[in-house]
Amino acid sequence: MSWISSLYDTYENIIKQGSDGLLPISHSTQNAHIEVTLNENAELIYAQLVDKNNSVTLIPVTESSAGRSSGIAPHALCDKIQYIAKDYKDYVGEDNSEYFEKYMNQLKEWCESEYANEKARIIYEYLKKGTLVKDLIQKGVLAAGENGKLLEKFNANFSLAPGEQKESFVRFRVVTKNSSVDAVWQDDKVIEDYINYYISTKKDVGFCYANGNVAPYSDNHPAKIRHSGDKAKLISSNDTSNFTFKGRFHSAKEAATVSYEVSQKAHNALKWLIQNQGQKVGDKVFVLWGTENEKTPNILGDTLDVVESYYDAFDLSEDNKDLTKKKLAEQFNMALLGYKAQIRPDSRLALIGLDSATTGRMSIIFYREYHGLEGHELIENIEHWHKSTAWNHRYKYKDRKVLSFYGAPSFETIATTAYGTEQNGIIKADSKIMSNEVKRLLNCEIDRRRIPRDIVKILIEKAKQPQNYQEINNWYKVLTVACSVYRKYLYDYKKEEYSMEIKKTNNLAYNCGRLLAVADAIETWALKDKSGSGDIRTTNAIRYFTRFSMAPCSTWAIINNKLVPYKQSLGAKGTKLYKLLGEISSLIDPDEFEKASNLDGCMVLGFDAQRQALYEKKTDEDENINEEE
Repeated sequence: MSWISSLYDTYENIIKQGSDGLLPISHSTQNAHIEVTLNENAELIYAQLVDKNNSVTLIPVTESSAGRSSGIAPHALCDKIQYIAKDYKDYVGEDNSEYFEKYMNQLKEWCESEYANEKARIIYEYLKKGTLVKDLIQKGVLAAGENGKLLEKFNANFSLAPGEQKESFVRFRVVTKNSSVDAVWQDDKVIEDYINYYISTKKDVGFCYANGNVAPYSDNHPAKIRHSGDKAKLISSNDTSNFTFKGRFHSAKEAATVSYEVSQKAHNALKWLIQNQGQKVGDKVFVLWGTENEKTPNILGDTLDVVESYYDAFDLSEDNKDLTKKKLAEQFNMALLGYKAQIRPDSRLALIGLDSATTGRMSIIFYREYHGLEGHELIENIEHWHKSTAWNHRYKYKDRKVLSFYGAPSFETIATTAYGTEQNGIIKADSKIMSNEVKRLLNCEIDRRRIPRDIVKILIEKAKQPQNYQEINNWYKVLTVACSVYRKYLYDYKKEEYSMEIKKTNNLAYNCGRLLAVADAIETWALKDKSGSGDIRTTNAIRYFTRFSMAPCSTWAIINNKLVPYKQSLGAKGTKLYKLLGEISSLIDPDEFEKASNLDGCMVLGFDAQRQALYEKKTDEDENINEEE
């Protein structure tokens, strides 16, 4: 029950801080189709359809109605016309008498209680007349056919929330002299009166395993946790058949009970956290939060995401100088220091991961708590992950713009490039597979576990096969992501450190990769020099990439032979590249080179480190030439 306690404390602290958007207890949200306005005499004076962009409505609910999926469970005030329209059958042809009767009896009890609300009473008096559907047709809000029955679709010139006319959800405005707020879903008095009334109806009390108090308990906990259409529940025990309790209990409350107030506040806090800072991957959702609403880093994102989650208005434009390696590193370090500064000895951070086992059941697949300065250790583990997997990346980011940055790729990017395929120019992966891999990578980050070998292996193999990608930039993305994870692999399993800086080493695979990168640069520079265009065909170095990784010596003879005309074309402009070829060749033992086969991931590291170093050098030289001209 620790997770419930953390969420309950979070709710209480957020309320004290006055944060917006947190649902009050005994309330939920629903997308409305129709808005009805009544006067003090319980007369309909106006009605209109509701644009879907303005349709989200706060509504009072019961335990049963909050998570209803079948059966009859009316909401307390605003609801579908099936529940609130006495004349529903006349215009739809379906008997709703039981729905209407239960709704009206429930509303009547509120209106006759000590917590009765004037606006709720006016709505009750109007609906008792039984003319809702007729009135809405007369106002042109609902459309009927020649047979007098409601048509399937709404007659609207703007977008509505999904649903047919017979499933219309209605919300109310009530104009009175005593209130300046007409909308009942925005009226604090309506909200407060309903909460007090509903709690007064709960007579059964029990021991709350979350906070240790004896209070009215909940036996029907909220749904709609991840989104408005989510039917899965975290706490559920409504199946009393099929030997559910395995002979150990007679009822659910003998196992564990949670008070109604604690359950409501904990679930509402979780919904608020998911909406504001939850990170969704497939059906899974992960949230890291502080019970005092401390700012926390993006745990699944890339290095840019970590910085952006701290600096709310961080500039991610292409020409932002802060995206340079040095500046971004400074921003990253400052962000982590900022996160740490908020953690006090009495702080409590929590990390939860959720997934739906079935349509109606949700499971906690991941949960950690960090008390006091343990939060510093979490931040340090996040920092370690980002720095040990840092590499230069350049790929489309969020709103499809291409960005270059030095840091760690996101877990989703790693999983997608590892297990995805190129589809219509974009690398895509199955959401279920991807979300499972993200969970595995999360363990590596927060617990400093070693990166899974299978993820590393499949990425290196994909990086060795550029021919599998029609878009060369997709292969470059796979290449740089593979470099990130292989760098991490070498550190975790062999305590070897590699970076973007060219490493002077006798490692054969690494130097072979560098050799291939120089060959790629020679041909690229020659083709660009000849065409004067940035768009060129794939080089022989890339074409033979897979074969070179399998048999470097024999393949290099082919590539080197094909370089001759490009060296002649480039002439003296390629002097530095020719010299670099000689320097790298001197690091390679000829006998070892001749025997080599199936080069490991160091080849990919060497290739991309050298490729990017040459690219940066060439760019700087071109800029200097332009400045001189």
